[in-house]
Amino acid sequence: MRDSTGAPVADATVWLSRDGHPHAADTSADGSFAFKHLQEGSYTLSVEIAGKTVNYKQPVLLTADHVTVLVTISDQSITAVTEQKEKSGATGGEDLSSRAVSELPLNKRDFSTLLLLAAGTMTDTNGATNFTQQFAINGQRGVEATFAMDGADTSDPEMGGGTFTNFNVDAVEEIQSSSGWMPAEIGQGAAGFTNIITRSGKSGFHGSVFEFLRNSALDARNYFDHPTEGRIPPFQRNEFGFTNGGPVVIPHLYDGRGKTFYFGQYQGFRQVLGTTQILAVPTAAERSGLDTSAFPGDTLFVPVDAQIARVLARYPLPNFLQGPYGAHTYAISSKVITNANQFSIRIDEKIDEKSQLLARFNYDNLTGPTTNPDQTAIDRTFGVEYIDHQRNGVLTYARTVSPRYSFDSSISFTRTTPGFPTPNHTDPGVKFNDGLFEAFNSAAGSVMQAYGNLFQARQNFSYVSGGHAWKFGGEIRLNRDTTYYGTSPNNEYDFGGGTAYSPVDILSQSGAHDIHAGDPLPDTLAGLMTGTPFSYNVAVAPPYFSGGDHIGPAAINRNNFAFYMQDTWKISDRLVLDYGIRYDVYSPIAERAKRTSSFLMTKTATGFQQEFLVNPQPGYQTNYDSWEPRVQLDWRVAEKLHVRAGGSMMAIPPNIWQDNFLTGATPFVVYPHLSAAPGAQFHYGFQISSAELPRAYSTSGQDIFASGDTKKVPANTVLDVDRYEHDLAALTPSHQITPLNLAGIDRGFGNGWLETWTLGLERQFGNLSASASYVGTAGVKLPRVIFPNGFAGASPEFAPYTQFDGAGNVAGGFGVENIIDDTAHSTYHALQTSLQGTFAHGGPGVQASYTWSKSIDDVSGVAGGGTGSTGATVQFAPQDPFNTHPEKGPSSFDVTHVFSLSVAQDLHLE
Repeated sequence: MRDSTGAPVADATVWLSRDGHPHAADTSADGSFAFKHLQEGSYTLSVEIAGKTVNYKQPVLLTADHVTVLVTISDQSITAVTEQKEKSGATGGEDLSSRAVSELPLNKRDFSTLLLLAAGTMTDTNGATNFTQQFAINGQRGVEATFAMDGADTSDPEMGGGTFTNFNVDAVEEIQSSSGWMPAEIGQGAAGFTNIITRSGKSGFHGSVFEFLRNSALDARNYFDHPTEGRIPPFQRNEFGFTNGGPVVIPHLYDGRGKTFYFGQYQGFRQVLGTTQILAVPTAAERSGLDTSAFPGDTLFVPVDAQIARVLARYPLPNFLQGPYGAHTYAISSKVITNANQFSIRIDEKIDEKSQLLARFNYDNLTGPTTNPDQTAIDRTFGVEYIDHQRNGVLTYARTVSPRYSFDSSISFTRTTPGFPTPNHTDPGVKFNDGLFEAFNSAAGSVMQAYGNLFQARQNFSYVSGGHAWKFGGEIRLNRDTTYYGTSPNNEYDFGGGTAYSPVDILSQSGAHDIHAGDPLPDTLAGLMTGTPFSYNVAVAPPYFSGGDHIGPAAINRNNFAFYMQDTWKISDRLVLDYGIRYDVYSPIAERAKRTSSFLMTKTATGFQQEFLVNPQPGYQTNYDSWEPRVQLDWRVAEKLHVRAGGSMMAIPPNIWQDNFLTGATPFVVYPHLSAAPGAQFHYGFQISSAELPRAYSTSGQDIFASGDTKKVPANTVLDVDRYEHDLAALTPSHQITPLNLAGIDRGFGNGWLETWTLGLERQFGNLSASASYVGTAGVKLPRVIFPNGFAGASPEFAPYTQFDGAGNVAGGFGVENIIDDTAHSTYHALQTSLQGTFAHGGPGVQASYTWSKSIDDVSGVAGGGTGSTGATVQFAPQDPFNTHPEKGPSSFDVTHVFSLSVAQDLHLE
């Protein structure tokens, strides 16, 4: 709505009436208003403003398609220009109004779950960073689902996935969820793009107060809940908050009625969830040294190591002999506590008749849940929590220069701090490679903390000329992040998974199975009792680098520059062509203090030579060819039937967390690994400390970090790996040489690509809109982890860059190599159908979708780090170090049927 000068009209009420049924909509600060789910037909139009009502003398005809009505109002009359608006933008997803959001059923007030109503959308079960909200959209990885709020990016800067997903649904004006073909203004490798429009204030003071409660007293018992723990584990959930909005009025200072509006909201979340844990723990007899599992029918009398006896004493005793682990079964419920506090404030300012300003700030503190409740069942200090402090702010200036030309400028920032703090920094981790018992302090003090900062600036222009609606602009995105990472800095001792050797004589009850010192131990239990692990691992930083909670520091930079141009061309009343192009440049991930390392492979006359570089330059290539075309054709075959076909390409930038193998590794954090061998046994309690680590030297004999300033290390300095390994071996009891496990990024690594093609029908049936579409996508040059130098304990044919002596023992060279490259791909084919609208006037409203899809990703999961386990493709390529013909690793393959349905009906009680 605009006045006679073309300026937006705010705080007016637009009425549409048909057959005696009125519908109302209020205009926002920019004059816009919208009605949802109206029936086709002729309506009378009137406008109420400042207590005065003006009627439009002609009927307004609304058809099955979306209609744009430009209303111009003067003191005595209304002019209404109706324009058919063909559907543009993405071909999939959902568009939910504030009323629809509040009506849809939610297990909790988390609007992100509503995205699952959209065809082709599932939760990402294979992702490595699923503690952020991640969705597999059209068969692509969860990190390719991007999020925004009021047009400003709110995806997690490090991990990907959504932030502020617990945003108060009473403060949501609209959710715009898009997938499939997308216009050129959308980038970031988005398989799906969700924009949350927040509510603005209006004339008069309006608000709400709410509290929602769930309690286990109303729940049934889970079959697996242990009866000794009471009827059921505890479960309490409280969600409470308020919203309030209106004009900004400061008595005696400022009166912003009709000009300045605010809208604020707060929502709190408190949950205590009891989860049933079934664990395998040692029996009382085993704690005293009796091993009956090594030889059936016989018993070993094992001298229990004093340090191990203290570990065994801290395990709870079995309490559920009928459980899945028999006499070893321990069942209990662990409390998982989650707390959250989030609020936001939005200010809308009408600067003049053609300009307005929007400012919004969000604050969200998340604490919990505990990610390993099985460990807290042993000791509460073993728990690992998820903590994230999220912040987002945006400032947008919009100006309508003329009815044909407008623009908007925006700057925003997003900060997140996802981390998994481990309270216990003293107890080592005791793990069992064969799953004999539940691990003891499995986190072992692991550090995983990220501080992500994203700064974004956008500029958009819109121009309408004839049958063309042009939109063009650009954006700048700057990542300035800091991370810390180290696994098992408390020391980790692994029992089982290989042969360990007894340090003592062990007698058997029969006398037939006596074990002498130096003999192989018969089972994992005997190794545990004697304190004889098969392997030892630790993350330890040299004393001249930070350790503890700040181990493995990385100060990460990445820049993105993009511009786009798109046009919606109305060729005829029945034919609309959307086309455009986008160009993106992503700078490679860089570390501000140059604490990076990686591999360099060169071809020589005798084969390939591999070197390990400190401060590799460049870390990987910069892609300057990211041109991303988009095109879609919309043909209105009949009055109520549309046929749409489209295709697009989009660059996928590397994920800063899971694809970053440049930072936080050797020689900045060293991961010594020892394995048991004949005559080279070590004992529980052995450790390598920071002060004991050798200095890092170049192949020319120079101390690489002699100055103490990593910025002064010359580019592409070659680390003398052999010398470092020999110096490290001197710290072990047997002087055993263990090759270093190293990580890096392939020099040819770069952006991936998302290719999308769609063909679909949309048909209107009264107030219902039905669609059926074929959607295909392909992910090209996606990240994967390869291991060109084998695995721990690999023989020479699987470890070409490890040096062996004549007896087959390791004599130097490289150990396991973890390299990220871009040789993975995915494909997706789907039939997607949806139905939404209302069955009749007043409801009920329905949103339903059915998807039949086939998807394959030739990587089951990209290793992204964490305190739990993640999947990764194992790929050996000893004859082809450049991976020109990479072998295929394990694949993720799904044939999926997904059906989503929501029905909502208003009830009016008088």
